[in-house]
Amino acid sequence: MITLTPLEDSDHPHFAEDLFESAFPKVERPDFDDLKNRPSNFHFMVATNDDEPIGILTYWTFEEFVYVEHFAIDEELRNNGFGKAVFLNFMTQHGGQMVIEVELPHDDTSDHRIEFYTSMGFYQNPYEYYQPSYHGDETQVPMMILSKLEMDDDEFEEMREILYKKVYNVK
Repeated sequence: MITLTPLEDSDHPHFAEDLFESAFPKVERPDFDDLKNRPSNFHFMVATNDDEPIGILTYWTFEEFVYVEHFAIDEELRNNGFGKAVFLNFMTQHGGQMVIEVELPHDDTSDHRIEFYTSMGFYQNPYEYYQPSYHGDETQVPMMILSKLEMDDDEFEEMREILYKKVYNVK
């Protein structure tokens, strides 16, 4: 059975840290130790299947939407349906608008990632978006925003402002 458990209650903190650091390039993630200082609307979940760790999911809850910041399944377990099972489990717990940043399509992996989310009903928003730096430098990463519900220009700008201010601390 697939379950999502908060990191602080999980029996698998080392698995979670290792997967977090190996699945995402440094430019696309904060330092693991910095996660402890985040506000209470940030959540780090460990996904398990029959008590065996299989993945991680980090997200923020805002009044307007849920923002999925990071989602990864252990590399050895990918392409076995675990990603879909975990994400569907998560989606049933969080209705309404949900947004995700993904890399722009540039190779098979990025194409597969976009197809994964669109197969679950996410929309590709046509608006330009850059992920601000997690590390205080000027490095921005071009990304695409996928959303559970379509967004117009104003909704997209509101979402961007919330992420920039509350997640990335851009003033």
